[in-house]
Amino acid sequence: MIFPRSTFAGNVYFGAMLLLALPSFLIGQSEQCSDSDLLAVLQPTDKSYSMAMELAETLQAEGFIIKCMLRSKMEGEFEGQDGAALFRTDRGDFEAMFLPKQKTFEKMMVLERQENSRYVYSFEGAPKPRSLRSMDSPRREYFVKHAHLLLLTSNALLAEDLRRAVSK
Repeated sequence: MIFPRSTFAGNVYFGAMLLLALPSFLIGQSEQCSDSDLLAVLQPTDKSYSMAMELAETLQAEGFIIKCMLRSKMEGEFEGQDGAALFRTDRGDFEAMFLPKQKTFEKMMVLERQENSRYVYSFEGAPKPRSLRSMDSPRREYFVKHAHLLLLTSNALLAEDLRRAVSK
């Protein structure tokens, strides 16, 4: 016979264990995302969710605090791309683009040039960009390539921290 008291205690125990098993950035993610961010929070049904979770765990192990993981406008920028996510961290924001794990961004070259006061980026090699247009930015962008990951930020210090974290 099951008594209501033990059922309640079991449910509380199970719920506590479930919360402890979740990556810590998911607990309270909505508390750290802005109201507008909440409309674009990465969901388990999103194509890039599992890869974004793996990256988040890697970064957390290196001391990053993940504030929010969002859907990205960089989705589908490169042929064969498996997804993208926008990360908001305690060190700044960055975009992450993912290829299937058996593919790599290592052979892709990022070409930078300045036109007036803007930075213009184009890409050569594999994977090829889906669009022939170049990427235009009012500030310098930093690209971190590692295996199937391409990380993009306008923060030089964050780029270096990301490079160190993903290369370990």
